[in-house]
Amino acid sequence: MRSILTALQDGRLFELPEGASKERVLGFLARILDANPNIEAGIEVIEEITLREKECNTGIGLGVAVPHVRGKREEGELFCAIGWSQPGIAYDAPDGGVVHLVVMYYIPGAQKNVYLKEISTLVKAIRKSGGIDPIAKATDLNAVRNLLLDWVSSVLGDSGPESVARMIKLDVRHSQAPETGPGAPAPAAATSGLGGPPVAYRGGPVAVFSVLVSPGAGPIVLATDADLAGLLEKDPTLSQKLSAGAAFTVGRQQVLVTGTTAYAGGRSLFQCVALAAAT
Repeated sequence: MRSILTALQDGRLFELPEGASKERVLGFLARILDANPNIEAGIEVIEEITLREKECNTGIGLGVAVPHVRGKREEGELFCAIGWSQPGIAYDAPDGGVVHLVVMYYIPGAQKNVYLKEISTLVKAIRKSGGIDPIAKATDLNAVRNLLLDWVSSVLGDSGPESVARMIKLDVRHSQAPETGPGAPAPAAATSGLGGPPVAYRGGPVAVFSVLVSPGAGPIVLATDADLAGLLEKDPTLSQKLSAGAAFTVGRQQVLVTGTTAYAGGRSLFQCVALAAAT
């Protein structure tokens, strides 16, 4: 489950809007995949996903669906984006149940067997933990993230990726805990999965980017979209908006903070996604 662990580290876990249709959910996650610079040009992710879904429903039961697109080249890493819905999505899954977790994959040619093994391991983790019910009843993204990390830990060995999973989980829980007294020091580095409110996705492109904020200096936006970066860096309140963790609008795009990492010296790196703003 390395790609799921990487998605959690990189902030690619999203709360899906209540009442969203299957088509809308697939379109949203497909655009997250499209924003990955490692996916080769020429692949129409949403078209490939839609076509494959018509040929064979990707609901695997247990409240989970694994839509996917195959790469045209052999090289590259297995990559995924994860969507969570508490009420569940009508997915026409073979077992007739709603889907609470959608894990969408990009599969390079050389990673076919890795993908099959990951899906097998995912099913094993769900069954080992007693089913999807805890995730279906989770109250927020942080709870979902911790549960997914429990899944990762439950099916991996005592070293390697499991140690990473436990470290991330400890960092998340530490970042959620209140300080024990005035002036309590912040950790040198702590990662948290800031979900913010549900995003009402209205279609259009999705941009994944990061912002580095340092005391005494203006924010540095690390984005491939020069126009978006320019608009953000011109906003004098950008640092405050990012720290608040709530969605905000820049131009015609809605920005959501999906994660943050705090470093020594008061520096913070925010992981963000920009969606077409609701109208």
